[in-house]
Amino acid sequence: MKLPAIRFSQQYCFVRVLAISVCFFSSSFGEEKNTDGLSKNHPEVIAYLNRYCTACHGAELQQADRRFDELGDLLRTHESSSTVLREILDVLNRGEMPPADEDVKQPSRLETEQVVNYLTQELKEIAQIAIPKSTVMRRLNRYEYVNTMRDLLGLRPGFFSVTSDFPVDALREGFDNNGEALILSEIQLRRYLEVATMSIEAASYFGAEQPKSKSWVYSGNDFNGVDQYERAPVTWRLFVDDQSIEIGHGQPVERHPNFVNDFVKQGGVPADGWYTIGVEAAAMDRILHGYEHEEFNRFRDQPLKLSLWVAPNIELLSKNAADQRQLIKVWDLPDQTPQWMSVRVWLNSGAVPFLSWTNGISSKGNIRRVAEKHHPEVIRPTKTQMDAASLGNREMQAIVNKLDKNRENPLLSEVYHGPRVRIKKFSVTGPTYDRWPPVSHQLLYGNETEPSHLKIAETLLRFATRAFRRPVKLSEIQHYVDYVEEQVANGRARDDAVKQGLAAILISPRFLFLDEGNDQKPGDLNSHELAARLSYFLWGSMPDKALMLAANNDTILNKEVLREHALRMINHQKSNDFVQHFADTWLGISNLGSMPPDPRAFESYYRDRLEKHFKTETYLFLSELMMNNQSVIHMLDCDYTFLNGELAAHYGIHGVYGEDFKKVRLDSDDRRGGLLGHGSILTLTANGIETSPVVRGVWILEKILGTPPAPPPPDVDPIEPDIRGSVTIVEQLKKHRSVATCEACHRKIDPLGFALEFFDPVGAYRSHYSGSANSKWLIDGSGRLPTGETFQDERGMKSALLAKKHLFVETLTEKLATYAAGRSMGFADRQELLEIAAASEREGFGFQDLIVLVITSDIFRSR
Repeated sequence: MKLPAIRFSQQYCFVRVLAISVCFFSSSFGEEKNTDGLSKNHPEVIAYLNRYCTACHGAELQQADRRFDELGDLLRTHESSSTVLREILDVLNRGEMPPADEDVKQPSRLETEQVVNYLTQELKEIAQIAIPKSTVMRRLNRYEYVNTMRDLLGLRPGFFSVTSDFPVDALREGFDNNGEALILSEIQLRRYLEVATMSIEAASYFGAEQPKSKSWVYSGNDFNGVDQYERAPVTWRLFVDDQSIEIGHGQPVERHPNFVNDFVKQGGVPADGWYTIGVEAAAMDRILHGYEHEEFNRFRDQPLKLSLWVAPNIELLSKNAADQRQLIKVWDLPDQTPQWMSVRVWLNSGAVPFLSWTNGISSKGNIRRVAEKHHPEVIRPTKTQMDAASLGNREMQAIVNKLDKNRENPLLSEVYHGPRVRIKKFSVTGPTYDRWPPVSHQLLYGNETEPSHLKIAETLLRFATRAFRRPVKLSEIQHYVDYVEEQVANGRARDDAVKQGLAAILISPRFLFLDEGNDQKPGDLNSHELAARLSYFLWGSMPDKALMLAANNDTILNKEVLREHALRMINHQKSNDFVQHFADTWLGISNLGSMPPDPRAFESYYRDRLEKHFKTETYLFLSELMMNNQSVIHMLDCDYTFLNGELAAHYGIHGVYGEDFKKVRLDSDDRRGGLLGHGSILTLTANGIETSPVVRGVWILEKILGTPPAPPPPDVDPIEPDIRGSVTIVEQLKKHRSVATCEACHRKIDPLGFALEFFDPVGAYRSHYSGSANSKWLIDGSGRLPTGETFQDERGMKSALLAKKHLFVETLTEKLATYAAGRSMGFADRQELLEIAAASEREGFGFQDLIVLVITSDIFRSR
């Protein structure tokens, strides 16, 4: 698609207006109240800390960088300085401190209860006097912006790749939708304007006639193949009987695409629209080929796979542009007998579809080795060898003389019968449309395609009502109307002026920000604020018609009606956006691939597309929990997961084949139950070369137990494990824990991380380090938690976590509430979060139930 030029000079004024508006809305400040009225030091608390805590957290020793012998002043500070008080309360409630060691004096239950009650009341008082300093206007993050533009304009999601250069949204507590962290720069304002203009232009079809549909049908010999084969070229494509093409090798991302020459010459597809792409193909000689070659062994169980790709333009067919192509579909091929397969896909003008053998043998070298072993009579000297021989290279002369006798023998293409993909027919049909003008145009202008008939005020008002997610009066947008009418009066085309007015609405703060009320006036959200919060929580996008109707008549404020809409939206396919984005941020799945595994050590990670499969497993697992209201405790451990053939093979689980994922029941020895058995988690908590018990342990503390450790002291060097030497990672960490400032945190971190050492940097099971069979390097996954529980491996560790399932549910509740409300949870929210978690337990821990409990809570419904 050719994007229009931006007439920036006449539109830049809207950027300045937006900047001024944002400053105005975010400039109300509250005064910090004096805290002298808070409770003074309580002797009972100080005595408790001195008796049981200050030996490790006092003047001489500050484990975990915490000192409690000077705590008196902290009991009179503002909420922002009360972190230590909350940490003390948390570890006492969880029973983690004082540690359950033989040489550590333990308080009585009554003593601890008294301190817990005091700290709870103290923190409540601190929370009550804390006044936020500014009104929170939560900007749409990139994920929400793209989804909203998609639904508002009816454009395909792929169009919004133009937002890939937007500044990265800042994270707070792992989430990218925290209003306080979502700043807005002038550079981003400019990009909003540019994308708005391009999007409105792409959605509009004034004066355009519906393109006629056409079919292009090709046989295999229409592809860009080769007529004969001597030694394997980089891409091996053989013509068979003037009808079929055979693909001899391939990779997950094929650098040398198999395309139809004539289709490329015509410039790809002629117009934007829906196209049906079909292919008739089969897997040839997958098993009964008779060749001995290790590369072929995986095809005994797994089918050959054909991928359909799209190059958005002809230039992207270049071998160096592979990362800019789009994977559309992967088919499992039938053996020997070609089968017709098809898919319907939206293509933009100029796009070129092509095919590849996505799980093929990886290089021409494999084919050459097969030929040298099984068909030496077909090997001919290469041009390079002949050139070297002609220049007097004696070694090359000997090789040429030896192979010269094969010149009249059959070619390898005539005798080779190894695994390969055969394509008989390929077709492209389109463009077709579900309606005309397309839905994008109708969302903006209805069925009107004649610019002179456009009613400016009516068009802008209808669009602003949808864009601002609430009813809008004409007086509120009169400045837009005046601007458009002025442009028309000055001679600009009517449709062009209206498009500029629509683009201006898309850079208004009322579109780019979620208005969630004035947080200096606590109270419930109004109906439209609540509807928007619900929609952006579950769909990451604007409310639909049903939700807007409930907001317009205020029925959404009824708790039962809110619950009904929540259930309706959870069971809609758009809730997949929630599952994926919540997993990406809460679990950190979006970081998968940021430290790519070593291609040589972990070749299968790339060959079998494991990164994509890892994500799919986790997304499907969480979706299953939500859609079927399964217990969230399954996230800790369960007896099923979702696998396809390649992922099952990576896990060592038998009986699963093919590209499609399916729910698979796990045996007790599979060791894959729950999130801690997922390759996604195990890989993102490694560094691509080796595992780190510290990183994995910290991940569990942060994501599962909600108890992140303090940052390491600045003067402590990071651990650099080298299990190839004489010191194991266990011994290195023991040495590290000898540092007093490190010991308190590492006694919590390390046992959890060691339990996962049975999984390598890409999540495959191992019993030894570095593949060694020497028992000296056996994995030791044993550990002991600060609360006394011991275990030998990750299975025992999961049992220990299950015994603390209430902590996990409380953590998950807080994560959901943080994500749902777009703000951090404070101590004032703590009691309701605990009540939600307790209600979830009474209802059986169902994931759907927990989400609904969060939605119907005061936290969610209030500013």
